[in-house]
Amino acid sequence: MAGRPLRIGDQLVLEEDYDETYIPSEQEILEFAREIGIDPIKEPELMWLAREGIVAPLPGEWKPCQDITGDIYYFNFANGQSMWDHPCDEHYRSLVIQERAKLSTSGAIKKKKKKKEKKDK
Repeated sequence: MAGRPLRIGDQLVLEEDYDETYIPSEQEILEFAREIGIDPIKEPELMWLAREGIVAPLPGEWKPCQDITGDIYYFNFANGQSMWDHPCDEHYRSLVIQERAKLSTSGAIKKKKKKKEKKDK
């Protein structure tokens, strides 16, 4: 985190130290994949979401904060919402569900086409 933190009561408001050049390790990507609901072994086709999500910057209205125990949480200064997970995590969980449904639908269509081709022969 860069800059000098702002103290509000017993909480510290930090600044995100976002590094566009950061490349997460394969282990970090696998762990994040599981956090957003991807089974890396069974769903390698969804791993691009984990690779993208793990490096997503905080949305502008969110700031990382530190409580008195030293734990980091996120606070939205526009609406007063706070959460322990990175604000983009829920977005990527939703994308995983959408992409899984999309792949499931396209997989079902491909299976129907194959059955029809076999039937026509």
